[in-house]
Amino acid sequence: MKKTLIALAAVAATGVAFAQSSVTIYGKVNVSLEKSSIGTKNDKAALDDIHGSRLGFRGEEDLGGGLKAKFQIEHRFRPDTGADATFVAGSTNPTTGVVTPSSSTMWNGMSTVGLAGGFGEIRLGRYYSALFLGANNKPDPFGGDGAGALRGVGMQTTTLPGFIRTANVIHYSGSFSGVNVAVSTGLKEGAAKAQNSIAIGYANGPLDVGFGTEKGVPGTLTNAYATYDLGVAKLAFGLGNTKSAAGVKTEGVLLGATIPAGPGRVQVGLATAKNKTTGVKTNQKLGLGYIYPLSKRTALETTYGRDSKAVSSVTGKKQSGFDVSLHHNF
Repeated sequence: MKKTLIALAAVAATGVAFAQSSVTIYGKVNVSLEKSSIGTKNDKAALDDIHGSRLGFRGEEDLGGGLKAKFQIEHRFRPDTGADATFVAGSTNPTTGVVTPSSSTMWNGMSTVGLAGGFGEIRLGRYYSALFLGANNKPDPFGGDGAGALRGVGMQTTTLPGFIRTANVIHYSGSFSGVNVAVSTGLKEGAAKAQNSIAIGYANGPLDVGFGTEKGVPGTLTNAYATYDLGVAKLAFGLGNTKSAAGVKTEGVLLGATIPAGPGRVQVGLATAKNKTTGVKTNQKLGLGYIYPLSKRTALETTYGRDSKAVSSVTGKKQSGFDVSLHHNF
């Protein structure tokens, strides 16, 4: 059960009462036993945090007239070591002597402040791109996590991962009679370049469809999706198209399903990616998984993935992997 701290307004000397505000502490702790050669993994058994452990704080204050001030900060960490999930050790180039300092992003999940009302919500700071929330992550039965995750092949199409989060962002989102709209722009500051993103979707009962696009330094990423809940299964379809800054075009397709099974649910899907410039299919990944709830907040999950086209740069073999994870949400 999420722990909420309620701060009741004190009465000022004038007798005017301030609005009520609230702060919620939330998080997720996950440890996974993983053996994988997907991406840069070395295919050796290890404890990992493949589902994104986090500690967050969010709050809001009623400003009156339907307007609220809101904030949210979220830290990502690795419970297997206790380290910051984003920590990168510094190094020195032995040839040039150039020193790269160590780095990390404390509030990697997000760090925003904003306003919300009948017009929707505006967030300022570090936050997800409009495309990611509005379309990119929607059809993947695995939510982009675990060895079985399909988003990176079918929606991000391997050659252009897109910007899951953007720094220095202005993000707007609103929902009007089932139509969901989101727009975000990461401002050009210092060496950073502008990153612009937009998404629009429609949700009505079992149907959810949408489209989005994002343009920035690496190129342009465009996604479309549709999901339909039949009750016995939730079906998903996703399409990804990219054009890199170098002009390379890639197309991805994702087919997935989430199926209730006993107390838990089965996840299954297939995603492919094809280099449209050369006509070569670069990825064909199968994902399988099962989530078993131990309680409302704790669950066991296992996922398996195998890409019959992609070869690991570490092992030289076809990419595959599995993980068994214990999650606890609070």
